[in-house]
Order: sequence, then C-alpha cells, then structure tokens
Amino acid sequence: MAGGVMRGRARGAIPSRLVGALGASALGAFVLAACSQTSRVGDAPDGPTLAKSNKAVAVMRLGVAGNACENVGVWLGVREGRGYRLHTPVRVINVRSLYDPPVAEVELPPGEYHIVSYACGTARGARQMASLDKATGLVRTSYASFSVAAGEVVNVGKFNFHASRVGLNAFGRPFRVTVTVTDWPLEELELYKQRRPALYAAMNTRLMNVTPRGPSDEDDNCDTLLALKAEGKVQNIPESCAAGTDSVPPAKTAASGQPR
Repeated sequence: MAGGVMRGRARGAIPSRLVGALGASALGAFVLAACSQTSRVGDAPDGPTLAKSNKAVAVMRLGVAGNACENVGVWLGVREGRGYRLHTPVRVINVRSLYDPPVAEVELPPGEYHIVSYACGTARGARQMASLDKATGLVRTSYASFSVAAGEVVNVGKFNFHASRVGLNAFGRPFRVTVTVTDWPLEELELYKQRRPALYAAMNTRLMNVTPRGPSDEDDNCDTLLALKAEGKVQNIPESCAAGTDSVPPAKTAASGQPR
C-alpha cells in the first residue's frame, strides 16, 4: 500500500556488477559523479502541454541511506516478463543542500514505473543495491512503483531506503533492506514551492506503492546456484533464477510466478 514498508534481504552490489551485464554505457548514464546534475525537467511544463506531447512529470524526494551519502539516485524500470528493464536514471546531487530542494523531476511517457535500484554516492565513490539477472540483463527486484497519466505532474513521495548487514550465509554477507514511502517534510515542500512555483502549482501528490516483498538471498546467488546445478551439486533453483536462462529445462522457465 502507499506509504507502506517493505523488508527483505539482499546482497550488496557495487556498480561494477552492472557494467559486466549491462555494458559501461548503461551504467555511465547513472554514475553519481561530481559533474552530474539533479534530474530536472524543462521550464514548468503545464498539464495541457504535457498531454499534447503524451508525457507526464514525476517528482520525487530521494532519502539518504546513511550519513555519508552526498548524492543519491535510483533507476526506474518497466516490467518485462518476470523482471524489469532499465528505463530512466534519476539523481539528486548534494542531497543536503540548504538552497536547492533535494527533489528530482523526470518527464516520462504515461505508464507504470518501478524503482529497481538505489545508489548512494560518498567521498569514496558510489555503491548500488540491485538484483540483476546477468543472463537476461533484467533487474529482478522492484522496491516501489507508481503510475502516471499523460498531462499529470505527480509528487510520488519520499523514497526512503535503508540497508544493514545481518551476518553471514552460505554464499556471502547479506543485507536487510527496509523501504518506506512518506510525504515530504513540510520545510522541503515549502522550499520546493519557492524554487519551482509553476510545477508546485500543477503538482498533485499520489504516493508510490512499496513492493510487498524484497529480494531474497537465493535470488541474489543465482550465478552460484546455476553453476552448482550445472555441476550436478544442487537440483532445484528459484524460479526467478531459472527465468530467461538456457541452463534449465523449459518446464522450469515456464513456471508461473511474479517478480519479487
């Protein structure tokens, strides 16, 4: 439900993990470098103009996962089979600025979008949390979702992402992930009104929906599980690992189920 909470466990993933599967060009559009800018749309598109161009604007506040985060970002994805295809990167640079509201704006075609990755940029570089299927190039996990219609300017809320280590399992050091979606703090709402008055006037709030289930430990160990299955060391693997691979029988890839 909107404004709800999702908790799950997942392995941490750094940007280099995406380079191997998606190519440097895809990751390069998302890197939270010093030269990047907060995602912004043009000069205050109004509803009729957006509707005529069959576009909408989503406005979102991205929370920080830890005190060290200076820049934050997410990838928006769209459904494709059992996974999500990367669609649009969204950034907030200098998230603690006292002058600029830490809010991102993105112009999108009408439809449903999912937050499928979260990145925190610090003085040491960027770290990213995502659950990627290397065989298909799709992301397995949606953390939250929202929909927009042509002509809308929608405030989808504040996306809060927290990840903490929870110990050891057979394949590595998993994280516990907690996601919440809330309204913006009142002082940030007022700051946005001052800095972006036309968009603020056109904006309606419709909080994104938190995805009920987060990534599982098994899903984030797909490469290991697939290799062990090929060696005959394990028999069963999760459906999300089997989807889109050539290393399992068709009966497995055709199994029903929803992305997590």
